[in-house]
Amino acid sequence: NSRLDEIQAALLNVKLKYLDQWNEARRSLASFYRKSLDGVVLVPKDKPWEVPVYHTFMIQCEKRDLLQHYLLERGIETKIHYSVPIHLQKAAADLPVRNLPVAEKISKSILSLPIYSELTQEQAEFVIDGIHDFYKEKSFSAHLRKM
Repeated sequence: NSRLDEIQAALLNVKLKYLDQWNEARRSLASFYRKSLDGVVLVPKDKPWEVPVYHTFMIQCEKRDLLQHYLLERGIETKIHYSVPIHLQKAAADLPVRNLPVAEKISKSILSLPIYSELTQEQAEFVIDGIHDFYKEKSFSAHLRKM
């Protein structure tokens, strides 16, 4: 529930004209990430009937926390969304389901990459290169020794 004043509503009304364009830009970036990172990390797969807007682009990866630190050292900010599965959150304490091992496993491996409509292909390539570099044996081992 949100109550907007006239100024906020007017601004959103102007922005609404660009919504489809912004969504398409994020879909294009998601496709680029997917093609460039498939086989290195697990990337989201769209179903034929889906038209996602990619407000987040979450990969699943090994050594997630090390990768996040590695990318941050290179100026690439990532986020960990949904670090606690819903069934383990306080608000869900009364739910009968307490054991969802797949959700718990995934929550430890997901990492959200930068994605927004103004992100350039060059910036996305920088993120992709950082991930590829991390998983190259030499860089990965060197980073582990530094930690």
